[in-house]
Amino acid sequence: MKKEEISGYIVYLLIVGLAVVFCFTVLRNNSGATGQPLGFWGYWGFIVGAVLSGLLVNAILFELAHIAGAKAGKYKILSVNILGFSFARNEDDKFKFQFPKGFDGFTGETKILPLYNDENKQSNPRPYLLFGSLFYAVEIIGLVTAFMFLSNKENNFFLINLGYFLLTMGVVGGVILLYNIIPMRLDSKTDGYQLTLLSNPKNKVAFNELLRVQHEIELGNTDVEIKTFDVITNFTADLNMNKVYALLDKREFSQAEELLDIILSNEKDVSYKVYLRARAQKIYIQLIQLSNEEIKEKYKDNLDIHIVREISKDVSMPSIRTYILISGLVDRSHSETVLSLSLVASAFKRVPKNRRDIEAELFNEALDKVINAHPDWEELPDYRIVVKQKEEKKGD
Repeated sequence: MKKEEISGYIVYLLIVGLAVVFCFTVLRNNSGATGQPLGFWGYWGFIVGAVLSGLLVNAILFELAHIAGAKAGKYKILSVNILGFSFARNEDDKFKFQFPKGFDGFTGETKILPLYNDENKQSNPRPYLLFGSLFYAVEIIGLVTAFMFLSNKENNFFLINLGYFLLTMGVVGGVILLYNIIPMRLDSKTDGYQLTLLSNPKNKVAFNELLRVQHEIELGNTDVEIKTFDVITNFTADLNMNKVYALLDKREFSQAEELLDIILSNEKDVSYKVYLRARAQKIYIQLIQLSNEEIKEKYKDNLDIHIVREISKDVSMPSIRTYILISGLVDRSHSETVLSLSLVASAFKRVPKNRRDIEAELFNEALDKVINAHPDWEELPDYRIVVKQKEEKKGD
């Protein structure tokens, strides 16, 4: 288990731990003192209501903060998603309600597009990333102040419990704030994580360029011009990887390798996962261009065992399609190939939507290569991925 994964588990354990302590100290004491008129189940129903209200109110507040920050930083709002309820711009540039809609975040997501991104004038992402935490800090201070005032109303059952209701909402906000300010990548890109990356001025340009490229690809422009970077960070590496996918889609392998080499030569400047997946992409490019016989002859003793082992444990599509080529064509191991293929469904769900069609084709090409070498491995064709968007276009 990598350091990043361990850190993520620690954060979630901390959040759960704080919630448990709050329930069995503050709320339990209040239940014993003033909760009797409601009864046991009535009081805890009251608390559940406070938690759900806190979740809704804080989710709305968080995205309002992102909207305000985006406006301050000179961005165009593309969509606002709150707990799955989404408002997005349509072809007429007007907001239209969409439900349900997935999102990359704890309670929602606001997608933006830079209005400016050239050398002389750039949209500033810092207000967009900072305002959520600032709004929460103000909210928590306000709710705690209200709680302290209302909790002193002796013998007034309604006001005292209203105070605890507001305090619970504040604790929910505190939990979301804690999640959001953690300066590391969890299961989504937190504002705190992105702010740490923006400490490198080059990432500001890359941040805006990545937003532009992702928006263009979501609109269906798969041939969008993508700016690449020689100064490598996690942000610029991800942007370069978009270009790698575009080049792989066109089978321009040598140019793709050149971009991957830039990432690989800056190993210390990117996270281990970024580096490992760049290595996997390069090995894939090398193996996919050779015949099965050439692979057996050239790669049997020329692969770094440590890297192969790490690739085999990485649940991502670049690593999986690379490893099935290694296990199926170099090691000729049926069990290892099937074991890796069993992770495809979960890995493909994590692929950004703008890369899914290309990733599906790259994976299917690798799988077909293994199938051709081992026609007796009868279950392999069942793992092919349907390229949905391209199939729909053919139907049209």
